[in-house]
Amino acid sequence: MSKNKLVYHFNTAAFLEVQNHSNGDWLQTTCNWFRSYAGNRRIGGETYEGPIFYEGTNYLYEGPLNGKIINIDEIDDVKSLKKVRKTTKFSHSNEWA
Repeated sequence: MSKNKLVYHFNTAAFLEVQNHSNGDWLQTTCNWFRSYAGNRRIGGETYEGPIFYEGTNYLYEGPLNGKIINIDEIDDVKSLKKVRKTTKFSHSNEWA
């Protein structure tokens, strides 16, 4: 895959947290893992319901919330994925419960 500049729809310098799927604790994380975490996320204590991306890509993840970092290596057909740009508007909410 080519190296593209990653898209962030949040302030990358903010206090970013993800919720541990097994015990419910909130853990501080990096902006790269935050954007690829398929679980509850918050910024500065406020719930964040933005897009989820496959790790290291601008491909949108539209699967279930499983409390894991989503990795693109598990996908056979990358061409079927939606690529996101900074100006992309999100009209779907299938990955947010």
